[in-house]
Amino acid sequence: MNQQLRNLKEKYIEYWDSVSKKQKLLFVGIFLAILLALVLTIFFLSKPTYVPLFTNELSQKEIGDIKSELEQEGYTDYKLDRNGTNIQVPKEDVDNLLVSLASKGLPKTGTISFFDMTKDLQFGATDRQLDAMEKEALQGEVANLLRHVEGVKNAAVVISTPQDSLFVRPDEKEQASASVVVELEPGYEMGPKEIQVLYHLVSKSVPNLPKENIVMTDQGGQGLELPNQSAGAGALDNFDQQRKIQKDIENDIQKDLQQMLGKIMGHNKVLVQAFVRLNFDQVKTHQELVEPVVEDENGKKTKGLAVSVEEIKKEYSGKDTASGVTGTGQTDVPEQYTAAGPSQENKSNETENRVNYEVNRITNEIMKSPYKIEDLTINVGVEPPDPQNPASLTPDTKANIQQVLSNVVRTALSSNTALTNQDISSRITVFSQAFGGKAEAPKLEQKSDLLPPWLLYSLIGAGGLILFLVLFLVLRRRKASMEEDDPFPIFQEPVSPPIEMKEDEKAAIKKQVEQMALEQPEEFVGLLRNWLTRD
Repeated sequence: MNQQLRNLKEKYIEYWDSVSKKQKLLFVGIFLAILLALVLTIFFLSKPTYVPLFTNELSQKEIGDIKSELEQEGYTDYKLDRNGTNIQVPKEDVDNLLVSLASKGLPKTGTISFFDMTKDLQFGATDRQLDAMEKEALQGEVANLLRHVEGVKNAAVVISTPQDSLFVRPDEKEQASASVVVELEPGYEMGPKEIQVLYHLVSKSVPNLPKENIVMTDQGGQGLELPNQSAGAGALDNFDQQRKIQKDIENDIQKDLQQMLGKIMGHNKVLVQAFVRLNFDQVKTHQELVEPVVEDENGKKTKGLAVSVEEIKKEYSGKDTASGVTGTGQTDVPEQYTAAGPSQENKSNETENRVNYEVNRITNEIMKSPYKIEDLTINVGVEPPDPQNPASLTPDTKANIQQVLSNVVRTALSSNTALTNQDISSRITVFSQAFGGKAEAPKLEQKSDLLPPWLLYSLIGAGGLILFLVLFLVLRRRKASMEEDDPFPIFQEPVSPPIEMKEDEKAAIKKQVEQMALEQPEEFVGLLRNWLTRD
């Protein structure tokens, strides 16, 4: 065994002495790199991973109490983080430390659920104690809810709820109120929508708590007032929406006219600008109409449909007769002066017709669109065929453009029946002018004059060929140098020189072969066949 080790050592020493100095430096560098990588891997794998002991941030006083308790127990493998508001420990020690600190009553603050409050509650607790516990749990839950909002680092909530009474009517019941202090992230500023979300969360989390009874401030004492939706953000949103609709309509008109006129005159020879005035009033009309049903001979509806007909006739007949007793009072006529004559017969007829007609009752609710174009003005600039001569734009071409624009304006303002051709023409302006700001075309011409395309392509091809040749030579030279400095050269078996035999030895071998051929012909044939196979 020792002899084998010595032989192996001698082989390595002999090989080490046979390699060049450059190869020795390469071997040493590779060994040191592997050793360094192994050391770093072991260091980082054995290094403990620190995680926060508590997920929520605590005050510096509470962190100090926890730090003192850990040091009393002899535990010093911890780190302070976030300006002393959090403590980090190795990941494998988190569970044991939480149980140990909880048995000591640490931390002393934080949100506690109603279940944690009442799990050790003794028998005989009063309603006031239960109400206080429920109130404390509700405040903690609301504060925890606000911490989930983006930009809110911490929150404190105090809720005041009225006492329930059997002698108070539901409509006279007092409302709850809340005071909220929000600690924002450094550099974060809340907008009106985020503030409205905070008010909405607090209002919906507490029964009978309107938003008007909530007071909210940040950690600097700046009040976070509830934004006024009707006069503030709402009006601004409506203005932005109306402005966007107006711009969209103007852009659509300009794009369509630019596309049509550009194909006729050239895309770079026409400029269109449109201005629109819209009516955003939304009108709702309610109509209740009544019309006849039956038509007359001329096809005109004159009366309704008779549903019920009732006819009543009355006839009277009789004679006049004298009544009373002739008297002699102051107002009576004496009998000798009374006129005598025959009685008169009276007749009367009365007819009453009652007809109930049914008519068509029509109810219409008309909602008019608020986006109505009240006015439209179009300005078009046209570059003449000869930019230096504005008169080169013929009057016929200009008249055709004006006719196209007139059709667009007339269609857009079709609801205005009082609009005349003169009014439409006053809303259209077409002028001829040479356009400026066309620096792209001259630059392209100068570029093309300096370098023809065929020459540019030739130079690109020559540059690519030269780059390919340079890369080929560099790679070939690098391969040759690597073969010279190869630390593991291919072992080639040295070729042994042919052995020269003496004449006496040749004669002896020849005699032995002849004797073998005579005495053992089969073995001689096999030997001869073996020689031929090797050759």
